[in-house]
This record gives sequence, C-alpha cells and structure tokens, in this order.
Amino acid sequence: MGIFGPHAVANALHCWLQCTQHGGDDYPKIIQGDPGLESIYNWTTAGPTVAFRGRTGKGDGVHVLTGPIYVCGAEPGDVLQVDILDLTPRPNPGNDNRTYGSNAAASWGYQFRSGFLDNIKREIVTIYEIIKSATGRAYVAVPDYQFKYGSFGQPQPADSYIGPESNCTAFSGAMPNIANGLMFDWNNSGQTFRSMLKVPCRENDTQQWEGLYYPGVITQHPTGTEDYSIRGKFKVPVNFHVGSLGLAQATNTTTDSVVPNMGGGNVDDRRIGIGASMYYPVAVEGALVSMGDAHSAQGDSEFDGTAIETNINGQFKFTLHKQASLPPMLEGLNYPLLENANEFVIHGYTVTDYLTLPDPSSIYQMSDLNSAFNNTWVNARSFLMNAFNLTEDQAITAVTTVADFGVTQVVDGNWGVHLTIPKWAFTDVSDTQTPYVPLTVTGGSNLLNETMAAVANANVATAG
Repeated sequence: MGIFGPHAVANALHCWLQCTQHGGDDYPKIIQGDPGLESIYNWTTAGPTVAFRGRTGKGDGVHVLTGPIYVCGAEPGDVLQVDILDLTPRPNPGNDNRTYGSNAAASWGYQFRSGFLDNIKREIVTIYEIIKSATGRAYVAVPDYQFKYGSFGQPQPADSYIGPESNCTAFSGAMPNIANGLMFDWNNSGQTFRSMLKVPCRENDTQQWEGLYYPGVITQHPTGTEDYSIRGKFKVPVNFHVGSLGLAQATNTTTDSVVPNMGGGNVDDRRIGIGASMYYPVAVEGALVSMGDAHSAQGDSEFDGTAIETNINGQFKFTLHKQASLPPMLEGLNYPLLENANEFVIHGYTVTDYLTLPDPSSIYQMSDLNSAFNNTWVNARSFLMNAFNLTEDQAITAVTTVADFGVTQVVDGNWGVHLTIPKWAFTDVSDTQTPYVPLTVTGGSNLLNETMAAVANANVATAG
C-alpha cells in the first residue's frame, strides 16, 4: 500500500484521534455520559457552552473538527499522505457503551430541491444504532426512530417538533489568535443563521430553534413527535469513514468547513475509510490538518444532506513527501487523491479552488455537476499521463474503458464527482491473476467476503 516505487518517506507519524459528529439530535443516547462529548455539545436552556460557532458566528461551517495538527517540516508545494489505519465507533459509557448516530434529511439535501409528494417541507432526523457482532465488530446500523423538525414558514404541523429553546447566542465578538496573532471580529446583529434564516432573540432573552440552523443545537426529548415505525424495515452495512479530512488553505480569513477545496476538507467520499491513503497538496507551513464529520455509513451523493453522523475513534499515519522528490503521480497535485489496495480515486468539484472566486460564498448558488465532471476528467487526465506515462489520447480511451465516474456529493456547496481507476489495469496480467473486483462495494470500504464468494460461485456456474 502506498506510492508506487521507492519514493515514500521513511519517517512518519502515527496518531490516534477522535472524530466527532456535529448533531445533538438525541443527547441521552449519543452524548450524555461521555465527558468529552458533553464539553462540546453542552447546549441547554441555560445557554450554549460556546456562543461563537461557525465561520462567522452565524452557524455556518457546521462541523466539529479535530485540529489543526501541525506537521513539522511541511511547506507549500509538498504533499501530505494520510493513511487511515483504523476507525471504530466511540462507545458511550453513559449508555451501556452503545453507539448511536443520526441522519438529518436537511434543508440543504437534494430532496428539498426535488420537492415532497405532499408539498410540505420538513427536515427529518433518523436515529440509528450501531450493532456489533458476537466478536465485538461493528457491522450494521439499524434505524431506531425518526422525528420531524421545523415548519419552514408553513403552519406548524402537529407531528413536527418545534425545536429547542436556548438563551440568546452572542451577536458579536472576536476570535483571538486566528492567524499570526490577528484578531477576527464577527458580528451577527441581524440574528440570521444558516441560509439567512432569522432566529430573533425574544423578550425573555431566548431563541427558538425551529430547524437545524446552528451547530450543536440539542434536541430536547421527548419531542412528542417520535415515530418508531421505521424499526425493522431495513439495515445498513457500516462503512466507517471520515467525511471531512484535509489541510488549511492559503487565505487570510476563516473558511467554511462545508465546502471542499484543493486541500480536501469536506469531500464526503465514503471511500475515505480504513485502508485508504489520502494525498493532499500542502498550501501553508505545517500543513495544518483537520478532521471530523465522522460517518458510520453513507451512499454516493450524500443525498439527503448528511450521512449516519457518528462519533468515531481513529488511528492515522502521516507521511510527508517533499516537493523536490515527489513521484510522478503526485506532481502538480491540486486535488485530494485517494489510493487503496485496488484503486486510485480522483476527485473534482464544480470549482477546483472556490476561494479564488470574488465572493467565495457564491459557490452555493453556482454548483453544477457538469463542471465537476469536467474538472474530475482534467485531474484524471493529468494523473494518468504522469503516473503511467500515457499520452492524452491514451488516457481518453483508458478512462472510457476501465474507469468509473460517480457523484460524490450534491450537498456541500461545491458539488463533487470522482473517478475510480483500477490498479489492475496497469499491472502485468497473467492467466492465473484474479480478475479485478472493485474494492469499494455499497456500504463498505473493504471487499466483503460475501462478494468474493458470490464472484467465485458465479465463475463456477459459468464454467459449468
């Protein structure tokens, strides 16, 4: 595993990190009893622990991230390799060491753009439990219950949760030491939050959170709207992965954690799990790695706006590749490149570097899969020509015949497309070599034994 040839740096750092999800949708099941999580999510009628959350104090950015981590010796032009060695669900000692996660079918999900059969807009939260086998291995997530959230300017439905109440958040302030000793002043006197939704401070100095407007809002159960009819209707194979993993970009202000960029960030590719190696172009001294938005399962597209957001503990390895000795496949890298045992995965977005836009926040209005598809092809063409010494014409036919495009996500502002390239196509082939089978199957980052058995049985049946 790792870079082809003798180019990997010998000195590397192993570390164990906690990746935290960002929803307080069921405090007793997910958070209560875990002191580390309680310190992050403490949001009660007495007020939030941290008044300032989000890039500008308006609830934008959403994610709770671990970092930034300074990588000694990292300089612009280098490439940082991050190997994901292990990911495990974080047990909650306050809930019999069980692990739960939440999926929010949110207003930024595709279904809001498509519309509902009854024409009633709503956010739906589904709570899942992560189930372990007799050997202690987490293998499946099962839905526990759902509840409806918010009214979105409509009359409040009887079966919808009106949302929690809290003391009013601070409307202005400063973030110290934001960069090089500078202060970052912020102001939210307009009382607007995600997508310019106004959440006024009422006369009793409280705010009513009628939607998922602010990172860390804790649902106050029972809401009276819990619906348990979903129990037993389906199950989800777990696929622990890191939704947001990447490096800081060269900018003199804060950036929105929702939008992926050249240095990775909120890529939301379900393949960024155990066994994956990620390669990121370094843009600032020390690289400044951050990670979070941990998931236990997600399909391509992250259709409804989130995955099964789950608190996860992980083991990672950082390896720094210096600019002067980069292997061909990493030359000119300006996107997050994924490698696993079987494949390379090329990523592209609507705008490769959205921070160069006159107004970076405009990316939310201009996201387009056509542009993302084209940028992914441009990145793949460069990769194939550098890594395998192909001409442009050879790269075109190779992509057409052996690679697969897919939609990574349509919910993160800067929409993403990926291209999966099998390594098998570029290695010596013999009659005895096992045919290529995609490593990443639905719901998993590793090839399932059941899939291998099915392939073998199919081959036997065909031969017979």
